[in-house]
Order: sequence, then structure tokens, then C-alpha cells
Amino acid sequence: MLRSVTIDGVPGATARYVTSDIAQSLPAAIVTVAGRTALGALITCEANPVRIGLGGATPTQGASSLGHLLNPGDVYRVAGSQMLSTLKYISASAANAGVLQITPLYTP
Repeated sequence: MLRSVTIDGVPGATARYVTSDIAQSLPAAIVTVAGRTALGALITCEANPVRIGLGGATPTQGASSLGHLLNPGDVYRVAGSQMLSTLKYISASAANAGVLQITPLYTP
């Protein structure tokens, strides 16, 4: 499948994040590095479904789960430092860790 994503900003180092059954936030060091503020991030789900919550929402698992569902192969672009600083992620189903590849995008 062909995917096209428009990316603005200077890319930071891509990092691998493994999800768990407890919602996690991104490290604060991703949002601000050497005085540069992240404009957003490019997120790719590589293994097992993952749920993402934004704006202070904590994603959950189960029948009435909360959060945007990312399936393996999905690419998700988060725009804005506020969105990125409030992002939380969790495995979509218990005991099935997902893998996210995240590339932050910074101001020039």
C-alpha cells in the first residue's frame, strides 16, 4: 500500500516505544530538545493494535475502550506541541504489547 504523509519541521531521532497494559506518556525530552519545541510527530504502529489518547484523555482497554485505535501498518501524524505533550498510549488489548516508531518534528 502506498502511503503519503506531509511532514513539516526538522525531524528528530526516531525512537521505538513498546506499549503495555498501563497508559504511558512520551518522555518530556521529546517535546523540547535543546531549546527547540516539537511541532508534532509521525507515529507508525508496527505490531499489535494500540490506543492513543490526546488532550488529557487516558486511553483504556476493554469493551468500552477509549482512544484512537492504531493497527499495525497505520501511520498517524500528531500536529502541535500541546497535542504531543498530552499524548498517552496503551496496548489495545491486555497482554498484547504493541510497538510504535515515533519521529518528533521540531521547529527549525
